[in-house]
Amino acid sequence: MPAGTGPVSRHAHDSALGTARHLGPFRGMPVWLKIVTGVLSLAIIGGLAFAGFWYLRLQNNISKAPLNAGGGNSETVSDATGRMQILILGSDTRDGKNAEYGTADDSKGYGKSDVMMLMDISEDNKRVSVISFPRDLLVDIPQCKDEKTGQEYPARSGIMINEAMAEAGIGCAVDTVNRITGLEVDHFMMADFNAVKELSNAVGGVEVCISDAVYDPDSRLRLPAGTSMVQGEQALAFLRTRHAFADGGDLGRIKAQQGFLSSLTRKIKDDGTLSDPGKMLKIADVVTQNLTVDEGLASVPTLLTIGNRLKDIDISKVAFVAVPTTPADVDPNRLQIAEPAGSQLFAALRQDVDLTDPTAPATPA
Repeated sequence: MPAGTGPVSRHAHDSALGTARHLGPFRGMPVWLKIVTGVLSLAIIGGLAFAGFWYLRLQNNISKAPLNAGGGNSETVSDATGRMQILILGSDTRDGKNAEYGTADDSKGYGKSDVMMLMDISEDNKRVSVISFPRDLLVDIPQCKDEKTGQEYPARSGIMINEAMAEAGIGCAVDTVNRITGLEVDHFMMADFNAVKELSNAVGGVEVCISDAVYDPDSRLRLPAGTSMVQGEQALAFLRTRHAFADGGDLGRIKAQQGFLSSLTRKIKDDGTLSDPGKMLKIADVVTQNLTVDEGLASVPTLLTIGNRLKDIDISKVAFVAVPTTPADVDPNRLQIAEPAGSQLFAALRQDVDLTDPTAPATPA
């Protein structure tokens, strides 16, 4: 039974009774000491109840889905110490609170991946690589099976990568990335539009810097040149905008997303959030309410374990990289992986090369 349910409450109750019985022989102790002892006992009981409440709340917030939609992973990894790859997805679903951004027809099935990043955590917990995949990237999607309905979908070639999960679910996006990179993704985390708004509000805004003033009516982004603090709707618009940066393509959007995440990471670390239980609970509540993960991540202790792995990593050892691309041969408005640069990047990932210092030797297996 999960922590915080009946047995824990009974244990707290028994502890309180034990404390009361224990005080009996010490009737002659000073009154102030009795008061302090009583307060401490109540604090212990209250603390257990508080912890149990938050454990159950966060646990019940989490939604889960199958990790794969084709072949399962053959690797096993320790969540605490092993090298780990987590596929981070931003869904464009218009369900529920996301309905204001379009209709269900805009994101049929499971929705498309508006954001796709592969986070690679080193075994020694000293560095992280974040690889972004443009949603316009044309790839081969393997045969996938919807684990909910049992329906199978044939393999397809030359399909935009953001469509990988639309039919068979998130697991198909994982299988697609496995096929492209030659890795075996260990976990995934998928958030929707609302998650970005709520998280940016929870941290009090995220600082972004742009060279020119922008206005994009499609995403509703409006910012002056220079540094701005974005949160809520403007934070979401900053991540969604497609026309405000560079040439209006997905590569400029990826750079903006990476800059946003880098700034968010710095703020959380610099503000002392990681050492502030109140702030952490608030952020955890927001994140888990808007998060879908695989079964292996669908527990509060596991998420805390991975969070602890990330909290002490030096920002200088976090590498943000975009998959090398070039205009697609079949459609100049789409992208394909540029060779040999793409193969070299994926080989470096498989060999565990430090992307913040490509001259560094790979970590021994």
